[in-house]
Amino acid sequence: MNRSLRNLAAGLLLAPAPALAWADAAADAEQAAMKVLVEENVLSVYLTTSDAGRLTLLFGSGVAEWQIDAVLKKLAQEPAILAVTHAHVDTDFCLIR
Repeated sequence: MNRSLRNLAAGLLLAPAPALAWADAAADAEQAAMKVLVEENVLSVYLTTSDAGRLTLLFGSGVAEWQIDAVLKKLAQEPAILAVTHAHVDTDFCLIR
């Protein structure tokens, strides 16, 4: 195998590595968030996670302000979560499972 072909093959094998690292950050953040939400019994929520581990949470109308505060306080202590954006909305969501 010539040198340029070996370099190309090595580059193709290594290229997905950063994408996989981002996927792990997103999965870790989502897992940490789900753990906190279940611990606090806040199940009426819409959750999205960015590749970098940033969360967006929409809390349903049935969630009390003190529950939101408790969740946000715990999420701030999770090392896997880079940042949290949240809102308390007028609608409700199906319970997370």
